[in-house]
Amino acid sequence: MTNPFEFEEYSLTYDDKPHEECGIIGIYHVKDAAQHASLGLHALQHRGQESAGIVSADQGVLHIHRGMGLVSSVFGKGEGKNMPGNSAIGHVRYSTAGGSTIANAQPLMGYYSEGQVALAHNGNLYHGPMLRDRLIHSGALLQTTSDSEFFLHLLAQKQARTDEEIASVFEQAEAAFSVVLLFPNKMVAARDPWGYRPLVLGRMGDGFVVASETCAFDQIGATFEREVEPGEMITFTAGGYRSTYFGDRTVRQQRCLLELIYFSRPDSNVFGHTPHVFRRQTGHVLAKEKPADVDIVVAIPDSGLSAAMGYAEELGIMVDRGLIRNHYIGRSFIAPGQGARVAAVRMKHNVVKDVVKGKRVCLVDDSLIRGTTTAALGKELRDAGATEVHLRIACPPVKFPCHFGVDFPHHEELLAYQHTVEEIRSILNMDSLGYLSLEGMRSCLGDEALQYCTGCWSGEYLNTK
Repeated sequence: MTNPFEFEEYSLTYDDKPHEECGIIGIYHVKDAAQHASLGLHALQHRGQESAGIVSADQGVLHIHRGMGLVSSVFGKGEGKNMPGNSAIGHVRYSTAGGSTIANAQPLMGYYSEGQVALAHNGNLYHGPMLRDRLIHSGALLQTTSDSEFFLHLLAQKQARTDEEIASVFEQAEAAFSVVLLFPNKMVAARDPWGYRPLVLGRMGDGFVVASETCAFDQIGATFEREVEPGEMITFTAGGYRSTYFGDRTVRQQRCLLELIYFSRPDSNVFGHTPHVFRRQTGHVLAKEKPADVDIVVAIPDSGLSAAMGYAEELGIMVDRGLIRNHYIGRSFIAPGQGARVAAVRMKHNVVKDVVKGKRVCLVDDSLIRGTTTAALGKELRDAGATEVHLRIACPPVKFPCHFGVDFPHHEELLAYQHTVEEIRSILNMDSLGYLSLEGMRSCLGDEALQYCTGCWSGEYLNTK
């Protein structure tokens, strides 16, 4: 049996977690829009940590500032304050394979027959490679390796100006996307007809805000109004906003369930749910399906905390802080060799020995992708005196890659694709291993269960025509 942890190097960027592509924000008709956009991006930082950028509109001209790194690095010297205009869009991005370059940092900006335009995109176009080949064969000169550039090229080819012409661009893109466009005199936001990626609408004084999550609204004092509907394009102008609908809006919604399981901030409103409440409920169901005879429950911080709380509540067992996460390490650290890999895990998490010593411990996490960090944590807990270490995962085994905006590895790199649950338990050296069932996870959604994409667990993708 091949051990998936025998790699030449260990990267904290390529850890046990799936990674989202990005987060977006758009602000229209609000004083100091770029400054507010930079604050909103701070709230969305968890969605992308490779690059950050903002484009503002002032007196018919677009201004751009973007760079590699965290929002605090790119806008740490008050760059947002120096960008003029009462409209702005912003973007944070997570790296994908081969894509960590300033050319791929967003927003993207260009010129076409109607003037300047800037774009911020969250998601991944399923037909991206085909669209890219089509553009190249049509003579387009591409500046990035990102499928987000497709929107700008199609705008230019269509010389899109009216709402209907711009909506036709989104119709051709299919999925998955939430997008915000900024023109010198208007802003446009759109969400694909399947609704894979979240996008919410809010008000700020006399102006409007759209963002990937409501936590950005809380940061800047905006008021949440509603979700941007799947298949809806909203055009913001000096007179307010108007909606245009595109695509087949009768298709079954395919909201990304990983948004609720892992990606979104616990305090946001996403798809009508509070992620913390949903995750705690998955913990309750997990405890009913896969109980463990243990003394304490320990969350793998921070994302496993909500599910761990529900798991412990259901079993009437104490949940305690047996692991502490270090929030201040860099995300590009790479350490060669086994000894350095162990040191890397210790940099990221540390065991509270007095909490786990002499205890039967149940570790709870929201997801398990490669298992590298989880295996190391199990060993650290035993070294600290835990007599047993059990593992519970508050979602089903992740066996399939995502085509719609999540930076999953190829299926060969997914631990559950290669191994049975018992094999994974043995590889991770756990006393027991239990996953939440697909049915149990769906039960936490009630009547909405079939409106969510579960492709990474089931391998069933509805929008792959």
